[in-house]
Amino acid sequence: MELARVFLPDDGFEIISYNGSTIAHLLGENSFFINEAGSSDRDEIKREMYKLLCGLTGKRPPWGTLTGVRPLKPALALCGDHSVSEMENIIRDKYLMSRDKSSLIADIADYQLSQGLGDPSSRYSIYVGIPFCPTRCAYCSFASNVASKEAHVRYLTDLLKEIGYMGELAKQKYTDIDSIYIGGGTPTTLSADQLSAMLDKISNSFGIDLSKVELTVEAGRPDTITEEKLNALKAHGTDRISINPQSMKDRTLELIGRDHTSDDIRQGFKIARQTGFDVINADLIAGLPEEELEDFRASLSEIIELGAENITIHTLSVKKGSRLKEHDPVYYRKNAETVSGMLDLSRQMLTEAGYRPYYIYRQKHQIGALENVGWCLPGTHSIYNIRIMEDKQTIIGLGAGAVGKVYFPEQDRIERIANVSNYQIYSERFDEMMDRKKLYIDYRR
Repeated sequence: MELARVFLPDDGFEIISYNGSTIAHLLGENSFFINEAGSSDRDEIKREMYKLLCGLTGKRPPWGTLTGVRPLKPALALCGDHSVSEMENIIRDKYLMSRDKSSLIADIADYQLSQGLGDPSSRYSIYVGIPFCPTRCAYCSFASNVASKEAHVRYLTDLLKEIGYMGELAKQKYTDIDSIYIGGGTPTTLSADQLSAMLDKISNSFGIDLSKVELTVEAGRPDTITEEKLNALKAHGTDRISINPQSMKDRTLELIGRDHTSDDIRQGFKIARQTGFDVINADLIAGLPEEELEDFRASLSEIIELGAENITIHTLSVKKGSRLKEHDPVYYRKNAETVSGMLDLSRQMLTEAGYRPYYIYRQKHQIGALENVGWCLPGTHSIYNIRIMEDKQTIIGLGAGAVGKVYFPEQDRIERIANVSNYQIYSERFDEMMDRKKLYIDYRR
């Protein structure tokens, strides 16, 4: 089903399971049998389907038959018994992916394997969600809301209770920590005092010296950045922040519903450097409305010049619940060639500037069924970004929209523990959210 969706809209095909019964009456002029030989090899069946759809549509999606969120996982699984170059050849043949994509996977695997990241299952991470933003972007489907200062206070009161409760539970079973990630939304929508209170609560409840763990806070919207807030973050041990332009073109920022300019982005970088942050991540999106290749080139060139140590290149994903999806439901099926060119350009420019690709993921309804890639200057990678994509570590999720997970290394499987995404419902069902926290301990027995 997902492979067919790469080629065709949902109403452009129908898949009928064949179990040996007569289905001739269901078949039309444009009907095709897949796997008439009755193979039980799913990859073989998908290769047959991919080749058929390529012939019917004239398209050849570069990721081949690989449709999952985490394209690095099957590659890393092969690296235990094969070299990176051998792995690259295997996945290219197995999934019919393009040479560009298989070499990208090989580059990411090579970087991760070279970093001595250790056994992820022996440690845990924490994610805290702050579901507020100054405005809502046109493409956004995340748990982010424009809310009053009073709503911030009410939410933070409940969040601090959840942090305290989970911290006491965690001390029973969890010891060594890898990373803490404060995301959203835009955490820096909160005040400096509120950010301080939250970080103090995490430190005291979990018994963590925040200065000795990777601690990332998203300050994605530059219109929320102040010297006071960044000083508060720095004083509590935060060593990484994200300032996420998405584009450096003012017309684009206006189109996607951002209430700031490219000058605000430059000022945000200036304040962050003056405050002493050594690692800044910046996100750019390929495929934003009205942008051409040269617009993307200009944005990326400036972000490199601003000196971001991590740069994440996203392919626009047009998801249900976003204004862009409501305005143009098939937007993600347009401009695939242009966006592919943007990704190719980003790889060329970032490689020439000394960055390495270090993590990757894909989403539904991305233009051209393409990908998101995180790049870093060597040694500045985010442990959290790697761990969240591995699915081999327990991650404790706190706050509205947070999805935690418990990892069972013996079975190599994950159990997810989700909080509700709406901040108001989170507060209304707070006792239920606390009951869910017990699963982190129960699952570990």
